[in-house]
Amino acid sequence: ARERILTDGFVKVPASRLPWRSVNHRALAAAAATLMQHGWNPSWLLMYDEAWAVARELSDLVEAATGNRLNFDALCWHVDPRDARPTAFSPHRDRQPDDSPATFRPDGTAMYATAWVPLTDAHAENSCLHFIPRDADPGYYDGDDDDPDADADPLQLCLPNKEAYQHITAVPAETGSAVL
Repeated sequence: ARERILTDGFVKVPASRLPWRSVNHRALAAAAATLMQHGWNPSWLLMYDEAWAVARELSDLVEAATGNRLNFDALCWHVDPRDARPTAFSPHRDRQPDDSPATFRPDGTAMYATAWVPLTDAHAENSCLHFIPRDADPGYYDGDDDDPDADADPLQLCLPNKEAYQHITAVPAETGSAVL
């Protein structure tokens, strides 16, 4: 996992390789759907121990693969193409400090990493994550220019022509897998 992160900037770890002991992904998914049905954001799941069991049981893998300990900055989403008010994000970069190169260690690992655990199967038809691999993303290390007057849209820099679209990588993820 660490090598894939260094090479590609991301990795998917299959559910079968994860040490889930107390996490009931389907119960958490049902709770997120219930929250949404009642007009609540699914991040309210974080009020309960069951949601934090995901972080606890994933923490050793995250540290081994990324060198980062969990900081418990957590969010929950309910993503469904039928959602009238989706809670997911448009294309973005999770880490965008003013001095991006300073957020990398000498070995090339980032000092900030995100772990995503789908509570239901996520595929291209219902919103799996998509990435632009590290070597095809000019802003991965250098960061993006957030100046609203700049002509440097991060997606346009990564995808300057139709041939570059081949770099977009869909990462389908089964229930209980993890994408770092």
